[in-house]
Amino acid sequence: MQGKKLPDLTPRQLQVVRMLAEGHSLADIARRLSISPRTAETHRQQAARKLGLTNLALLTRWAIRERLIEP
Repeated sequence: MQGKKLPDLTPRQLQVVRMLAEGHSLADIARRLSISPRTAETHRQQAARKLGLTNLALLTRWAIRERLIEP
């Protein structure tokens, strides 16, 4: 990840952001991670808040820039 320190996201928040950026829905993420859709949404909201990002497109751009996913 380019040697930069990632913001203080939990491993689960990073996992949810990565999966969202890959195009998975919150329902699919919840099913795959054995959590509720509401919990998946909470992880997304907390990650976005910590990163200062306001929508899924910005989260996806961040994930690509940080090399969490392939462009």
